[in-house]
Amino acid sequence: MADLAGYFPMTTSPQNIEVRPITPTQTTQSFSGKTRRSGYGGQFYELKLSYGPMTSLQHRPIQGFIAQAYGPQLSFEIVLPEISFSASTNPPSTTPSVVGGLSKGAKTVGITNCGANKTVLVGGDFFRFNNHSKIYQATNTITSDGSGNATLFFAGSAVEDVAGGVQLTITTVPFTMILKNPSQSYNIGTGGIGSFSVEMREVW
Repeated sequence: MADLAGYFPMTTSPQNIEVRPITPTQTTQSFSGKTRRSGYGGQFYELKLSYGPMTSLQHRPIQGFIAQAYGPQLSFEIVLPEISFSASTNPPSTTPSVVGGLSKGAKTVGITNCGANKTVLVGGDFFRFNNHSKIYQATNTITSDGSGNATLFFAGSAVEDVAGGVQLTITTVPFTMILKNPSQSYNIGTGGIGSFSVEMREVW
């Protein structure tokens, strides 16, 4: 659960959102040029929201929300235009849930209650399990069978065990974030017209 109540304000949408998947990896190289790569088994996301010229009425609510986060100290949730929503044109009308459970480190899970022959998630869609706030990303398009069951493959190994029956959030997916930097700058011009960008990273 995020530290701050409510969502990051989106009454004025950013002109551009940069999404950066971060996968910590150690790489070593021999004298011959051969490389060895060792991952730490984790992944998280960073965001950069860029806002164009806005009036004071548009940009001050965003600044106020940023101020109460006290730099990277307090986490918050943000629902992103387009990115937080599934691209499926035949989505489930029910809420999918986990079958049998999965263990920490898993990258695949059986799901049920999807409805018959539904495009549950499109490859690249974001989702999360409702027992924790980590965001995951479907690696391929998932279609349920006639009984409403499907197998979901995802990037970002599970950071917690997930019990059978836990539901998934597959659209309007909130990202739990903190501000990336302890300082935040704003460009304010004549007439209070402002523009700025804000960087944040995922936490759970």
